[in-house]
Amino acid sequence: MKNVLKHKPPVIVLGIPVAKVRRPDPGRRNLTLILGALPQETELVVKALGNPRRGRVGRFPYTEGTLSGRRTVVAVTGIGKTCASMITMLFATHFRPRELLMTGTASRINPAIRNGDVIVGSITCNHDFGSLFEGYSMEYFGAEGPLGDSMAVVFPGDKGLLGAARRAIRTHVPETAVQHSPSYVPTVRVGRITSGDQFGITGERIADIRRQLNPDLMEMESGSVAQVCWYLGIPFLCIRSGSNLTQNSPDNDYRKLSPFASRQAALFTVSLVAEIAKSRR
Repeated sequence: MKNVLKHKPPVIVLGIPVAKVRRPDPGRRNLTLILGALPQETELVVKALGNPRRGRVGRFPYTEGTLSGRRTVVAVTGIGKTCASMITMLFATHFRPRELLMTGTASRINPAIRNGDVIVGSITCNHDFGSLFEGYSMEYFGAEGPLGDSMAVVFPGDKGLLGAARRAIRTHVPETAVQHSPSYVPTVRVGRITSGDQFGITGERIADIRRQLNPDLMEMESGSVAQVCWYLGIPFLCIRSGSNLTQNSPDNDYRKLSPFASRQAALFTVSLVAEIAKSRR
């Protein structure tokens, strides 16, 4: 029987591939798109909008208004990489934003991070793309993407947006964490964020992620959002605040600690858009 297949099987390249810097798509509107996985993560951003109005793209709702005079659209993706990818592609194609920001909470895989500390993603990556071996160690690789390319695992944050974030950090004042004893003022800094579709994970898996990727926070959406933005040529930045420690059963700690973390990420996101607005005038 003759082999009638035109294409050869894909080549897998072992390692942790990093996405190359790409030029932004020049056909983008002067608009900021802000996404959060859950309503509690976008609530304060929506409240900060001037002249808000609600709309829908297909069945999916959004709120549009202005932040510091800049046209801004805010939407909720739902939890997980599939929902995040779907909403990112839909809204990015519809609105063609100048930049896309992801705001919300994340577990503290770096134990030095406190509840409410905010990490601005110098890199966002996917820690669950590869082959999982005994002992929960991951072998990462680049595999064929939709353009016949080798897909990355690590996506650097946009340099221009990181510059704006560093300027915003100088003047932004977080809320004091009075619910903790002793109380403290959360910090905002640039760091590393990783994503995967597991809410709770084992200690062995945590240790392997730390060893190979060295992240500060872990969540379930931003790696896929970064990947969609990379393909579409949209500058992307992730802003996440620490809720619970990364652990096997985080539910109760997450429910207790995520509201404060949601507020801190959202408040810094508003400060960042104000800085972006200055540079776009």
